[in-house]
Amino acid sequence: MGEKISYKKSKDATSAFNSVKNNITPKTLAKFKVEAKVDYDDSLLRIKAHGKGFEMNFSFDDRSLELDLTLSLILRPLKGKILDMVKRELINVV
Repeated sequence: MGEKISYKKSKDATSAFNSVKNNITPKTLAKFKVEAKVDYDDSLLRIKAHGKGFEMNFSFDDRSLELDLTLSLILRPLKGKILDMVKRELINVV
């Protein structure tokens, strides 16, 4: 079960997906000192970011996005802090 973030700026799943797609990029993730590959699935409105020790999945519905974060054993103690940072970024976008 992931974190749900309700849309405040976006009117639907497609606009939220496009906003996140434009703002969550490998370059954006690099500012958190993370090297990541980001895959965008336009047909399913899903985004997957993955790198060494983590995987983050974004899925969109009509009212909110769901964020799932999986971390390696060594990074798990930081999960709350990482989720808070990502959620803050997403709230400003969607």
